[in-house]
Amino acid sequence: MKENYFKFIFFTTIIILLIISIFLAVKNKNSYASEDTQLKKETIIDKTINIGVTKYDTLNPILTKNQDIQYITKLIYKPIIDISEDFNLQKGLAEEWNKIDDKTYLIKLQEDIKWDDGKNFTSEDIEYTIDFIKTNQSIYNENINNIEKLEIVNDYIIKVFLKEPEEDFEYMLCFPIICENENIGTGNYKIESINEQELLLKSKTNKNEIVIKVYDNTTKLYNAFSKEEIDLLVTNNFNYQNYIGKIGHIKSIIIGRNFDYIKINLNNKVLANPEVVQAMSLLINKNEINNKIYNNLYYLAEFPLQYGSYLYKDNIKYENNINKAQEILEEAGWVYNRKELEKRWANIKIYNHNKYR
Repeated sequence: MKENYFKFIFFTTIIILLIISIFLAVKNKNSYASEDTQLKKETIIDKTINIGVTKYDTLNPILTKNQDIQYITKLIYKPIIDISEDFNLQKGLAEEWNKIDDKTYLIKLQEDIKWDDGKNFTSEDIEYTIDFIKTNQSIYNENINNIEKLEIVNDYIIKVFLKEPEEDFEYMLCFPIICENENIGTGNYKIESINEQELLLKSKTNKNEIVIKVYDNTTKLYNAFSKEEIDLLVTNNFNYQNYIGKIGHIKSIIIGRNFDYIKINLNNKVLANPEVVQAMSLLINKNEINNKIYNNLYYLAEFPLQYGSYLYKDNIKYENNINKAQEILEEAGWVYNRKELEKRWANIKIYNHNKYR
């Protein structure tokens, strides 16, 4: 009897322990599920990016003078021919293009492109944009100055006739194309709304949004960034850290294509010589100029398109070498006379070999 009693106690204890274990396992599972759900909630990616700009004028890519807006409008409006980051030509609105002769180009447009209102994009939109540029002051005036006339072959083929032959004219066709309704485009983003304080762009392929917030001045722009009201700002002010601090943000430097340079007077007989120009490039200490004048905040360039261009060759390197400059001048016949550089021409005497053998 006592043995049965102990068996009953033993099995009862085991069952109780199993029930407790199952209860704890279910509780922990629910706890982990709750934690996973909370983690998922915390890692949701915000698909809206806020960009701050100042001196906003217009979203019309032909008329705007604001460089930040010019970059933004590339999301809304496409060019005839696009240019890649390494300066190669690639498709924009054009499917293909051919040079018929020195002054004539044939352009075939893509036939499946529509404006944001659903209308088809056609050759007439190219004609409208070029006429619009001609009658307005625009950064793209130079792009179309050499165009004498256009001939619309059909809705998707157009001929361009130039006034004068122009090498690599295709690169001039990188300007954005607009239509009469300037608030619609053919790009990956469309204009959702515009007011004085804010512009909203929406992606056509996903739920991403770009909010462009307009500020009266740079101080307000920096304050908005510090308060995390905007996610991105672009500035060419090297002292930006005085306004937004040194922590809490990621910096990305975009090397520009504006240059400070020393221009050589080629009307000067001495300076017009190639060997003198080459020697001067070696004599000028760019590192010292950058250090003393620009506080080492500028980049040295040997070629206008050296950053991100297939035209730039890696063997073009800057060097400051006085001895090499002197060698170049001496080999070309240049000497110093009374502290002035002049070229000494050699008198060549030719002797008859038979007479002096």
